[in-house]
Amino acid sequence: MQQKPTVVITGSASGIGYGLAQAFVARGCNVMVSDLPGERLDAALRSLSAPELVASQACDVSQREQLQTLWAATFARFGRVDFWLNNAGVGPPVIRLDSVPPEWINRTLDVNLKGLMHGTQVALTGMLKQGGGAIYNTVGFGYDGRKQDDLTVYGTTKVAARYFTESTAKELGDCPVRVNWLNPGFVLTPMTVEENRRIRERIGEARWRKIRWVMNAIADSPEAATPWLVERILKGQGPIDRLPPSVFLRRLVVSLVTRPDPLSRHGL
Repeated sequence: MQQKPTVVITGSASGIGYGLAQAFVARGCNVMVSDLPGERLDAALRSLSAPELVASQACDVSQREQLQTLWAATFARFGRVDFWLNNAGVGPPVIRLDSVPPEWINRTLDVNLKGLMHGTQVALTGMLKQGGGAIYNTVGFGYDGRKQDDLTVYGTTKVAARYFTESTAKELGDCPVRVNWLNPGFVLTPMTVEENRRIRERIGEARWRKIRWVMNAIADSPEAATPWLVERILKGQGPIDRLPPSVFLRRLVVSLVTRPDPLSRHGL
């Protein structure tokens, strides 16, 4: 009898991470959900409603020892880890660099980059011992070299995450552990909704209306994006990009006819 795949997802109490957990559970996978300790993580575990498949472990990815505990807890519960998803991240304050608080720069580097690096190293070490596995690192805006005002620090972490992932994969060569990145695209999560509220307040209604149609054209719900991603993860594909330039342009053209408006459901 084939063993169920086991998946670890950091930052999975809400947003994309929680959507990924739902999609993996729907496909019969064992899932370790993980996030900062608190009611959000407890609620995520309860709402997944699959105690035979799902466990939780609190983890601040900026703390390496907590990542090691996350691996150990998963291995103790399920016997192995087939997929490790470094999904945890913090969003930008969406302001010019000279106004970004230094403590936010430190937190962004600790979570979006150092946490991803340490998570990759912890998972890689464990997977080499067990004989194989796959690691996926989530990237985001900036991963492809695009620039946008007021996203300098955030975009820097994401292009660095892509470089780190690709360099690690090259370094490993012919290895039983695969390392890839995934780009979920523009997904309307609590974090991205709040970011865009701040953008709207800062730039005013006139400028907001000029960019709003673009975001409506490319926006996805977690329920739409995450099953698509999970199907490809389970097939071992990578890198996985839900919004490459060709898809971005196609969505813009189609939106001129279909006029999608998902932002309105979030008050944007």
